[in-house]
Amino acid sequence: MSFNKIRLPLAGLVSAETLSLLGNQVAAVAIPLLVLQQTGSALMTGLAGAVAVLPILLAALVGGRAIDRFGPWRISLLADLLSGISVLALPLAFAWYGQLPLAWILLLVFMGALFDPSGSAARQTLVPSLARLARQPLERVNALRGGLENGADFAGPMLAVGLVGLLGAAGALYVNAASFLLCALLVALLVPRKPVRARREPDESALAGVRFILRHPRLRPLALLSMMGNFVLSPFLGLLLPLLAVQVHHNTTLLGLCLSAFGICATLGALAFARLSRYFSRSAIFYGGQLCTALAIVLCGLAQAPAGLLAASALAGLLLGAGNPLQQTLLQEETPKALAGQVFTGMAAISFGAGPLGLLLLGVAAQYLGAGTATLLAGGALLISALLGWLLAPLHGRSPVGVMPQQG
Repeated sequence: MSFNKIRLPLAGLVSAETLSLLGNQVAAVAIPLLVLQQTGSALMTGLAGAVAVLPILLAALVGGRAIDRFGPWRISLLADLLSGISVLALPLAFAWYGQLPLAWILLLVFMGALFDPSGSAARQTLVPSLARLARQPLERVNALRGGLENGADFAGPMLAVGLVGLLGAAGALYVNAASFLLCALLVALLVPRKPVRARREPDESALAGVRFILRHPRLRPLALLSMMGNFVLSPFLGLLLPLLAVQVHHNTTLLGLCLSAFGICATLGALAFARLSRYFSRSAIFYGGQLCTALAIVLCGLAQAPAGLLAASALAGLLLGAGNPLQQTLLQEETPKALAGQVFTGMAAISFGAGPLGLLLLGVAAQYLGAGTATLLAGGALLISALLGWLLAPLHGRSPVGVMPQQG
């Protein structure tokens, strides 16, 4: 097999992942705008955003078991096809009926996001075998994947705004649906279809993946700190940073600059993971990144000038970006094939499930104590959890760059 052929499946999978991430960012901008345009209700728009998080939790209960039973290639393909169809339902329903009841809007938003978490987890389970086929170490592959993910988080909203301006919110969702179908085509044509035969029967219990993570000495601290990270970062990026930029510094342009600086630095951090893993322990990379982010969030709350807020926002993303490929690498190394789907969806549910709670609690803190104080509380909570994690649950061991990944 030629050098290009052994790398083509991995390139196809990474391309499909990136396309899916861009599509998700388009949906994250277009769906709230479409719902707001059609209903004029900020409350209904907020509810639609909250409903879009529920499929991540559902994937941990159902999607993971489907991946382990039917194989990640099949579930990835099926999830993308169903995502493309379900995303189309929302703009088509508005075009056909004009106005829709709240229950129908929430149901269509839920259906549009229902299959994507399972498809994403299915592609993640394919990475180790394709990395081995391409003769690439997991650290290097996941550094590239993490860099592209953070790049999509940065470029996706700009793409979405451009599409909404050109085609309207409904037209942007049509493009989003097409991206899912193209993602499915890439997987079907470029990723080899290998039947998955686990060495043992998959665990049929609903929370098998979550239970495996919480009992695993290396994955448990990773999950708990990721949960705390999302508890803080979701409200920091989605609520506190906008409040600081607009209400404290009275500069709407500053918000865009801060989010861009955070995204660019997070992308650079993810791309640097493979090199960092040569010189630093995994504890230093993961917990050090969390500590750096926590200190930067505290500085955001203390910043008196716009330049200070911008610099602190950039610092918040710098080392945080390396944590994502590290988490991916550890999951891929430690998870047995028979539980891969359930573990990957379980980790997503643990991590992202804390985001809405953080938005609620820190939103209340910002309302009654002010944005600056709420930001200090958020940074302090992450700082304490990262210090405790580093002291009590260090991430021992690492696979040196250049060593082929092993499957359990």
